[in-house]
Amino acid sequence: MTLAATSGPPGAGTGPSPLSAVFSDRAGDESFDGNSVNMSVDPLAQALRTLDSISAAELEVGTDLRTIVGAPAEVSAVAPPATTGDAAPDLAMVLQEPEVVEAPLSTTPGQARREAILDGAAALFAERGYHGASLRDISRRVGISHPGMLHHFASKEVLLGAVVDRLEAHAQGLLDSVESLQGSPKALLAALAGPWNPTQHSMALLATLAAETVNPDHPGRYRISRLRLVHEHVLEQVFTGHAERGLLLEGVEPAFMARSLFSLLLSLTVREHSVRELQQDRTADPIRDVHDFVRLCIVD
Repeated sequence: MTLAATSGPPGAGTGPSPLSAVFSDRAGDESFDGNSVNMSVDPLAQALRTLDSISAAELEVGTDLRTIVGAPAEVSAVAPPATTGDAAPDLAMVLQEPEVVEAPLSTTPGQARREAILDGAAALFAERGYHGASLRDISRRVGISHPGMLHHFASKEVLLGAVVDRLEAHAQGLLDSVESLQGSPKALLAALAGPWNPTQHSMALLATLAAETVNPDHPGRYRISRLRLVHEHVLEQVFTGHAERGLLLEGVEPAFMARSLFSLLLSLTVREHSVRELQQDRTADPIRDVHDFVRLCIVD
């Protein structure tokens, strides 16, 4: 997913367009940098606005989700691999951790430093939450002076916005991969060990920020809440596709299954980064737990 900057050169408080105004129920007053946001150009924003209006018939295999939500055809964080029968598709691109991105050859020292700051901020936000990590903590983690930090990000809210941009790119990749994940239960199980793996950093970051957003004053409250809806939406469409193929047990509701599964993923993520460290017996495997949960509703 490419989130182009609306205007201005790279620098403090700039970069990928903050979508907080799009994701907010108070559109227009929650931009991380105070600028207005064009709500009509972003594919993920359009997907969010149509979460409740996309019919199951429109999401049958063979339909491009990006076309349904009005995304530009050339925007694709993860191209949906072709599927054949019930064979699991090649999900090599889907299963990549979103933070592991090769820097373009033209990366400047300033851009590289900006990415290093985002890496450090994402790590500390995952460990301590937004309120528990100060800009000075992040600058020490990255090995940069506090003034140097402020040169790239004018405030912690701006930095949070850029970190959430990465999570949005991850979510866009999953949106683009709905058809592949609908191909068979094997494809879903593979993804649950990849982008939704409770042991990975991206899930830890989302789980920590999601827990913090119960505070109505959290600056990322709406963007993180809507990101959770995107993940649930993707899982619901995957289960809907399975139901249409007769792969779900009778009576299983895809929407309920999606909400329950993603709640389990967040819970297991928290457990992996807290309870697991206190246990002498570490044989519990979160991936196996998730797979066992999904198999409860899958037709053998």
